[in-house]
Amino acid sequence: MIYHMAMNKVGVSISEMQRLLDIKQYRTAWLMAHKIRKAMIDRDAQYSLAGLVEMDESFFGSVGKIRGRGAEKKCMVLCAVSLYKDGQGREHPGFAHMRIVEDASTSTIEDFLKRLGYGPETKEGRSLLEAIRTDGWRSYGKVAKDMDLSHCRVVLKDPKAAGKLLPWVHRIISNAKSVIRGAHRGVSKKHLQAYLSEICYRFNRRFWEKELFDRLVHACVSTGTITYDELVSTEKS
Repeated sequence: MIYHMAMNKVGVSISEMQRLLDIKQYRTAWLMAHKIRKAMIDRDAQYSLAGLVEMDESFFGSVGKIRGRGAEKKCMVLCAVSLYKDGQGREHPGFAHMRIVEDASTSTIEDFLKRLGYGPETKEGRSLLEAIRTDGWRSYGKVAKDMDLSHCRVVLKDPKAAGKLLPWVHRIISNAKSVIRGAHRGVSKKHLQAYLSEICYRFNRRFWEKELFDRLVHACVSTGTITYDELVSTEKS
């Protein structure tokens, strides 16, 4: 199970894993997968955002009449991708993080960034995070001012152009939706965060293909586990 979840870029179906690994009960295979996702989450929690960070939010869930920031019965997800430049000055994505949030308010976005490493991380007492690039939503502008960050504001005259103007967050959001609709055929709101974290974990290690299995084994034996009761409890999410 660890091998397949590490190596399969589009996620694995629990039903398929149950058949392939000859596991009698679906519940057992489901629990195994969630234990592995827990290790992925704990491992990625050790990494911070740095430099220029592209940010946007999206909505996961059933399709409704209202789209965008006013969507109902959907989970709002904040997505951030660190960017770096190569020797020719071309931008490339570094680490990505996605998190379910209640809204896109200033306090929510600030909390999101603080959880992902904003703070006195260098010897000079400055944050590794220097700037954010967004669609100009007013909350992002307030966050940049409050946290003393540069704000690269991209004006979206046409919402369909977001994928070109904010390419990296929209690429990982699109990939996440494809994985959830495909291999998993939908995910409940309660467990959506774990699946998003799994997708980010693999994205963050896309250049280390030969090491993926060993790294995930190490992550699994280096952290605490999660029990079936915790996963199904209404108090845990």
